[in-house]
Amino acid sequence: MNDLQSAIDAGKAQGKLSLYFGCWERAGHFLHRPGGRKIWHAQRELAGFPWSDSHMDSGLLRNGRRPDVYDGRVFWTCGGLVFWYAFYWWDNSVDRRGASNSGFYVRGFGWPEAQAAFNYACAEFPKVVSRQHHSLVLQKPEPPKPTSGGAL
Repeated sequence: MNDLQSAIDAGKAQGKLSLYFGCWERAGHFLHRPGGRKIWHAQRELAGFPWSDSHMDSGLLRNGRRPDVYDGRVFWTCGGLVFWYAFYWWDNSVDRRGASNSGFYVRGFGWPEAQAAFNYACAEFPKVVSRQHHSLVLQKPEPPKPTSGGAL
């Protein structure tokens, strides 16, 4: 079994879970469970959670050199020893200061299932989705096609 399949199996064994990082009704970026309960220490509370607060708090967007433009484009990545998807976007719907962002972090899906995982997160956090000033549009939800040599 390869490392990717092992990570996917670990995520599925822990079950589906969607988390939201961002503002919950007022300024201040925190990680939340559905319903709004804060998670103070994700790495301690969630075995195998792969991202730090600095990654979630605009780090993933900055690492990808995404301009700070609130337009509804949702970028994503995935990984971890326990497989998680990260969906993140610039978000001024609550906090209007620069570099304000939001993200969904989703476990329990396989590869390639980015669109299904994103849809699950949107259903788990309808208030977050409905308050956006722009429709959230997942960018490039399909993985790249392998070339004839097998490389991506």
